[in-house]
Amino acid sequence: MEVLRDAAMAEKALEFDRVAESVFAPIYPVIASRLLDLTGVRQGQCLDIGCGGGHLGLAVAEDFTGTVILLDVNPYALALAARRIPQKAEGRIKVLKGDVHAMPLEDASVDLVLSRGAMWFWEKEASLKEIWRILAPGGAAVLGGGYGSAQLKQAIYQTMSVRNHEDFGEQQEKRMQGAGPEDYAQVMERLGIGLPACIHEESGDWLLFRKPRTGRP
Repeated sequence: MEVLRDAAMAEKALEFDRVAESVFAPIYPVIASRLLDLTGVRQGQCLDIGCGGGHLGLAVAEDFTGTVILLDVNPYALALAARRIPQKAEGRIKVLKGDVHAMPLEDASVDLVLSRGAMWFWEKEASLKEIWRILAPGGAAVLGGGYGSAQLKQAIYQTMSVRNHEDFGEQQEKRMQGAGPEDYAQVMERLGIGLPACIHEESGDWLLFRKPRTGRP
């Protein structure tokens, strides 16, 4: 069973990576720039949760001063990400195996948390508590599923609909049902952590929140 599970994880990592390298490739530099602008955090330690092959985290690293950690639960995805780290950035960009619900990181150690396309698969309360735990005072987190621009989103939807023989927009709506930024924001408000903001753009939706420099832990 373990061999079969490993084979399935490897195939899943390769499948996602093939799509990221082709259909989704243009979105990552655009999203990286947008998220850095949204948060205003450009130095310290950055964490890309559910990094897959590392495309978003590596794009962010181009304009981020400090360490970038690429975190994923799938070791085969991390192996793909590790191969993409430029030699000049070795030591500054790292891969880390971990689950968003129990990350192997110290309290208050991350200044910027990013995640694209992964929050739909998380348990909301556990993941938010864990992100809040590792987030440093004054740090920010952005979670969601944007596509960079309205034009890129339209092109991806068209390509993926043909590829999957199914309406990609409908697929995404089903996947995000009950797990969108508003749903996560409601959980944050119930937990009494952060002041979440739901950002709706033509290119996609994001949840943005910050940890105060002082006050609540």
